[in-house]
Amino acid sequence: MPQTLILHTSSATGITLRPLHPAIGAEVAGLDLAGPLTGPMLEVLHDALIERGVLLLRGQRALPASLAHGLAALELPLRAQALHQPAPSLPLKVGPTPDLPPPGAVRGPFWHADRSYAAKPALACLMRAATSDGEIAFADQRRALLLLPVGLRNRLESLRALHASPRNPGARAEHPLLRRHPETGEPSLYANPAFTTRILNLPADESRRLLETLFAAATAESLVWRHSWQAGDVLIWDNRSVLHTAGGAGCEALRIDGDQPVGLIADEMPWVVAG
Repeated sequence: MPQTLILHTSSATGITLRPLHPAIGAEVAGLDLAGPLTGPMLEVLHDALIERGVLLLRGQRALPASLAHGLAALELPLRAQALHQPAPSLPLKVGPTPDLPPPGAVRGPFWHADRSYAAKPALACLMRAATSDGEIAFADQRRALLLLPVGLRNRLESLRALHASPRNPGARAEHPLLRRHPETGEPSLYANPAFTTRILNLPADESRRLLETLFAAATAESLVWRHSWQAGDVLIWDNRSVLHTAGGAGCEALRIDGDQPVGLIADEMPWVVAG
C-alpha cells in the first residue's frame, strides 16, 4: 500500500494518519507530544489505535504521562458500561521494565502480548526510542483469526489456555483463546509463543499441536509490520488485538493496565448493553 495514501486528516486537530501496512498500523503526522494534548487530539489517537492497532509518531522529544492518562480516561466510560466487570480505575505504570526473553532463551522473535500471564494484562502500551537501534514487529490478531478454518474457529470459542511468565513461575493466568474486544466486539486470536503454555482440558500432545497451528497463524508474515527504531520514534499499540516482539534497548515505556480478557461465549461476556 503506498505510504502517500491518507486514512484521515483533520483541520481541527492538524493530525494526519497514513497507513503503515495493509493489515496494521498508522503513522500520525502533525502532532507534537510535548505540546498540549486536547480532547479532540486524544480522541483521534484513541480511535485510530482501536482501528489500526499500532500508531507511529516520529521525531518526538518526550513520552508524556499525560498522553497515557488521556488515553486511559477515554476507556473509563466504556469500562463502566461493560456488564462483565465493575468499572476499574485503569492504573498507569510509568517506566516499567518491558517483557523480555528470560536469560538463556533461544534467540529469535519474542512474540507476545504484554503481561498476558496476568489476570488483567496491559490494555495498551507506549514506547519511545532514545536511540536509532534495533527493530520491533507487530502482528494483527484480528486478521490472524481469519487465517484459521471456520471449523477450528468455532472450536476455539469454548477453549481456554494457560499463560505463564518464564521469568516468574508464580505469574500465571487462564484466558480464552478467542478474545472479544471490549469496545468493538471484534474477536481476535489470543495466544502467543512467549507466554501461552498449554490449552486447558486437552491432552498434552493435542494441546502442543494446536498451539503450533495457532502460533503459525498469529505470526504469519502477511500480518506483520516491522519497524526499525529511529531516535524520537513513539509507538503506541493496543495490547488486546496485536502481538509484538521485544521492544528494544534504551526505550522509555508507559503501560496502561486494567483490561480483563473475555471470550465469545455469551454467558461469559454479556458485552451488549441493552437499551
